Formats: sequence, C-alpha cells, structure tokens
Amino acid sequence: MSFTTEDDQWLSDHLKRRKGERIDALKRGHGYGNRLFVEQVWWTLAGHFQGLHPEYEVKAWRGRSYFVDKLWEIGSSRIAFEIMDFGSHGTDRSKYQDVPEPGAFPAVTGMYGTIYIAG
Repeated sequence: MSFTTEDDQWLSDHLKRRKGERIDALKRGHGYGNRLFVEQVWWTLAGHFQGLHPEYEVKAWRGRSYFVDKLWEIGSSRIAFEIMDFGSHGTDRSKYQDVPEPGAFPAVTGMYGTIYIAG
C-alpha cells in the first residue's frame, strides 16, 4: 500500500481508540513536523507503522502526564521520538513545564531511549 493510505489508516485507528485529553493531544500534536518525520524518515526506513504510536502518553515528572511525539515499541523496548519542529515546540512551551532535563527523561519515563530530532 501507499504511504498516504497506510498513514490515514494508522492515524484513524489511533483516533478511534482515544478519548478526552488523549484524543486532543493527538489532534494537536500530529502536525506538519510530525507528519514529515513519519513520511520522510519512519516510512522510508521501516515501511510500516507496527509498534509506532503517535502522541503516546507517559507518566513523567511528578506523576504528570506527558505526550511524547512518537513511541516505538519493539519487544520489551520502548523508544521515544521527540520531533523538535518550530510549530509545537517553538511556540507552545506549556507541554514542557513539568518535564525534567532531557537527559533525565528516559530514566523518569522508563523509556529505553529518547531521540530528539530538530527540524
């Protein structure tokens, strides 16, 4: 299948499974930079969306919810991707007010690692 067809299905599946703040986070967070990452990087390398979750909720600093841009679950490992596009990260800083230093983020959330990608 084509990227557009698979991407539409993947996003639709995630929208159907979410409610409340989780659905709002997905609608807000899956913007231009995130879509570009999925198309230009993820799809090119993986060719599928198995195990990839958009705007994945994790418990972060002080037990508060935090949504990582993308989370890839492979076996028992979890790898977070933070897409540092100007739109969401350059203008909306509220997402990060309760998040610890980036280097401490994997340890706090139980991630295997976090990959920060600047656009």
